[in-house]
Amino acid sequence: MEATTVAFTLNGDRVTVDAPPAERLSNLLRERLGKTGTKVGCDAGDCGACTVLMDGEPVCGCMVPAGRLDGRDVVTVEGLAANGTLSRLQRAFLHHGAAQCGICTPGMLVSAASLLRKNEKPTEQQVMDALGGVLCRCTGYRKIVSAVMEALDFDAPSPVAARGKAVGAALERLDGEAKVRGTDIFGADSWPDDALVVRVVRSPHHHADFAFGDIEAFVANHPGIETVLTAADIPGENRFGVIPPFAEQPVFAEKTARFRGEAVAAIAGEAAAMAALDLDDFPVTWTERPAYLHPEEAEADGAVPLHADREGNVLTGGFVKRGDAQAGLDEADTVVEGSYSTGFIEHAYIEPEAGFARRTGNRVEIHACTQAPIWTATTWPGSWGLRRRMSASCRPPSAAASAPSSISRSSPMWRSPPGRRAGPPASSTHAPTP
Repeated sequence: MEATTVAFTLNGDRVTVDAPPAERLSNLLRERLGKTGTKVGCDAGDCGACTVLMDGEPVCGCMVPAGRLDGRDVVTVEGLAANGTLSRLQRAFLHHGAAQCGICTPGMLVSAASLLRKNEKPTEQQVMDALGGVLCRCTGYRKIVSAVMEALDFDAPSPVAARGKAVGAALERLDGEAKVRGTDIFGADSWPDDALVVRVVRSPHHHADFAFGDIEAFVANHPGIETVLTAADIPGENRFGVIPPFAEQPVFAEKTARFRGEAVAAIAGEAAAMAALDLDDFPVTWTERPAYLHPEEAEADGAVPLHADREGNVLTGGFVKRGDAQAGLDEADTVVEGSYSTGFIEHAYIEPEAGFARRTGNRVEIHACTQAPIWTATTWPGSWGLRRRMSASCRPPSAAASAPSSISRSSPMWRSPPGRRAGPPASSTHAPTP
């Protein structure tokens, strides 16, 4: 689709951009204008992470085409801090700890800002209604609601613990300001300028055999594609898992895909070529096989084993010992009965699994957001045939400015999925090559 020129106001500044009319506003903001505070979680208008204000109203950036932007006024989380000073709303979020992982925070903030411009003293229900289109996977929403309700008159200073009294004190998060400003870097927000983009070919079937066609011809016929990786390119053990004794997932399936969405190949190439690539053109043929969609089917007599070393399709077994619960209650001096309920927490998948990797000297660096950098750095080298000597670092937000921002094409780098280079994510892992 040919690009068209759109002119609109972004955070108070007039901008003009050439983009295809159907391009998502979220993509335009992140990829073309560098506003990575607007997050992308679902690209379907469900999670609300990409929420921005358009003419003062909250909209999902992933559902607004560029063709609708001409003459509009758009505000992102980066535009909430006037002249660089945090707004009362942002300071209230920081004070209440309303920004935890931070992936939903930009959408929450702009939605709340829209509400407060219309209603300075909203009720709790009004706040909940206004934020209902943005999912949070961490907080349970209570701290967010409290922050919004107190934003109008919020003027509390940042708490400082007395000397020797820091343990147990209520303090602001060290990375909290970056989260409420929208400048905290997640895995999809950062990559070197000359990195290649990776797209993964996945099984469309629950269970299927597959065979590749002429991959060399596919690469030759698609300018901009650098290489295709399959199981044949894994130099180490083609297997990984969170618990090593139970590891059974191959990096790439070898001859048979065992679930819908299983990776069978990865295509790496220039960003423009990858964006235009139709994966239906990839040379792979599928032979669908019967699938087990319920545990009872997989454990039935005569069921085909999914893994040769997992007899009966059972991953592991164990023994749980218990006594007579009723007898224990009967013998107890006191028995308390009641009905209890807990608040609903949406453990939605919002932050995409993304990052970039590059070779630096005789080591491979992986930049990504993870809760387990040590586990990552000690397990993945086995698949790639690398020595398992490693270091893992968690870089504070202030260190981002001093990180390298580019690297030569002679050092191969891949990233996935799209983001925008803006310094490294908060954690990185390193492992030396052979």
